[in-house]
Amino acid sequence: MKICIIYLKYSEEAPKNQPSVKVVAQNYGIYPSVTLGYVAAIAEKAGHNVKFIDANALNLSNQDVIKEINLFKPNILAFTITTYLFHQTIEAIREIKQKTNTPVLVGGVHVSLYPKETLTYKEIDYALIGEAETCLPEFLEALEKNQDFSKVKSLCYKENNEIKINELSIQEMDINKVLFPARHLFPNEKYYSFISQRKNFTGMITSRGCPFRCIYCEQGSKKFRFADAKRVVEEFTECYNNYKIREIDIFDSSFTVKKDRVLDICKELISNKIDISWSIRSRVDCIDKEMLKELKKAGCMRVYYGIESGVPRILETLRKETNIQRIEETIKETKMAGINTFGYFMLGCPGDTTETIKKTIEFAKKLKLDYAQFSKVSPLPGTELYDKLLKPKLKEDYWSKYILNKNYEYNLPRPDCNLSEEEIQKLVETAYKEFYFRPKYITKAILRIKSFNELKRSTKAVFEMLTKF
Repeated sequence: MKICIIYLKYSEEAPKNQPSVKVVAQNYGIYPSVTLGYVAAIAEKAGHNVKFIDANALNLSNQDVIKEINLFKPNILAFTITTYLFHQTIEAIREIKQKTNTPVLVGGVHVSLYPKETLTYKEIDYALIGEAETCLPEFLEALEKNQDFSKVKSLCYKENNEIKINELSIQEMDINKVLFPARHLFPNEKYYSFISQRKNFTGMITSRGCPFRCIYCEQGSKKFRFADAKRVVEEFTECYNNYKIREIDIFDSSFTVKKDRVLDICKELISNKIDISWSIRSRVDCIDKEMLKELKKAGCMRVYYGIESGVPRILETLRKETNIQRIEETIKETKMAGINTFGYFMLGCPGDTTETIKKTIEFAKKLKLDYAQFSKVSPLPGTELYDKLLKPKLKEDYWSKYILNKNYEYNLPRPDCNLSEEEIQKLVETAYKEFYFRPKYITKAILRIKSFNELKRSTKAVFEMLTKF
């Protein structure tokens, strides 16, 4: 069959309950959809002809996408879908389907949370719950051969105007057997982050799930599985040799959970002399001087740390399992190793007040981070923050109602935080201005810039912050 996978371009109008402020979201960069890259690879291995349209990277309108689809004449269209961007996605799918008359398949974490609500839309023909490796090949075979869908595990579909949700696959995918994303279908030269320094740039995922239980993240509900060092280095090598990639951002929620694996990856990268700059995400409490030393040798240039707050009792409520002293020590050790530091912070946490948020902002400045991101706390579905702390206080499941009715949209209250949406927005804007517009910081930031493109992106971001905050 012919399968067209589409990564949509979303409008600049941010929906309510989005964690990022608009200016930051607009300047964050253009990333590849690694998850859709997996879908493409699976479909190709099953023998199908796959076309990947990255409308976001190529700046394509829906009309541009429709032209591409009509030229390709696929048997099915595939999209990923997220909850807070649900209606933007549905509106795009609606326009595309009306002009192409092609069946639509959707996937993503959202589908496992709200399958029935999603299938109520006539634009959606099929949805798959869970990891594509365990259910996509079976679905594509049934579709191609016009077989009975009732036996396809993890499939949601419609039959006689009734929504059917099949038995879920319980297969646990061996991460070492996962195909590499089909990067040969990606416009690799188009990708960048707002602080990337080399081209080509890409993203990578080397584990799934998370062993920790932070209340604001859904990853902790999934079993933690990771690829071994050999497989990770093989993907690095493929990126370097086949796609001229020179910078990689690893999206694992915490790359450094298993120390031996980290050291083995570094050892292999060093011995193979792979000239790639790369970055990782880590908790402050599962990284040490030895790892940092080897990471630096292997080309790791930046660590993104989930710090979240500068107030001990709030860290405890978030279940971060760390303390202020450890945060300070880890950031200091990372900088001493010659690796850039990036701190994530959330404003509007349970227990937050104007005073505690100001303490968090001051803490971020005190740490002397190279970069910081300040987000609004959003009680997203699948997280304990929503399911246990907020949902019982609501009259109904907000996200379910929102999916079924676009007009059912309002800013969710934040559990145990009495600050309004407007107050949180202002505090986030204050945090960015106080962190990034310090004279000493500006001087260091200018000296850190490595390319004209990086300078251009930084200048644009600064200008928009100044004019829109």
